[in-house]
Amino acid sequence: MTLMDILGRVESREKTLTVFNSDVPEHVFQDIETHFAVQNVAVRQAQTESGLPRDFAVLYKGAEFLAASPLSDLREALAFEGKLFDTTDFDSLPNPEVLTHVDDTVFTSYSKRRMILASREIEERAWRVGGGELHVGFQRLSLLRDQWDLYEKIVESGCEAHVYGSLDCDLPESSLAIHATEENEIKRTWFVVFDAPDGATDCALLAEESEPNRFYGFWTYDSGIVGEIRSHLRETYPLGEETTLSSLS
Repeated sequence: MTLMDILGRVESREKTLTVFNSDVPEHVFQDIETHFAVQNVAVRQAQTESGLPRDFAVLYKGAEFLAASPLSDLREALAFEGKLFDTTDFDSLPNPEVLTHVDDTVFTSYSKRRMILASREIEERAWRVGGGELHVGFQRLSLLRDQWDLYEKIVESGCEAHVYGSLDCDLPESSLAIHATEENEIKRTWFVVFDAPDGATDCALLAEESEPNRFYGFWTYDSGIVGEIRSHLRETYPLGEETTLSSLS
């Protein structure tokens, strides 16, 4: 198994949400598309011969049926996004079945700037939690130098930080776990993986540099995928004598 194997498998998990027999305004359909675009779900419209049932949304994985919900329930649930409400409102929140079958996985194309912003969110989460493990691929370890203080703070918070990349510079002695490697999958991918102490705040970003400064990959809160990436990195790139901190200082 490689990082590219994991990336390819997540890509194949794309689902399709088909909205049947609906005449909702175009802007409403576009709002639904926008919501699901970042969750690896393609949105389609279709008409049945009978025209029934009206305004119904069906979620598929390939040809496999997963769930179905009235479009009105789905629209009501999405309307709650970004709104503030009291905890007493929780029981009244709509919970259409199609949403319970959609995970938080993203598969899209990111610019370098968007990759940096996404990475910062995970790094901040690791710092705030102050525990668990953070695994980060820098492609080339020289890219770590400008972020040295940031990663020192993450380690000081109580989070174990592992960094990976080609050893193309000298690095100071540190409490970071540095995995120097010339393996191609490390040099061609960008990843930030936070394995939280309790698993409740696990998250990961994994992408391939498909062209200069353009990255194709995914963002996930799926603890299973996060654990799989972490295990692969741990098993494939152990911290050996050749990558000890003193040898890099």
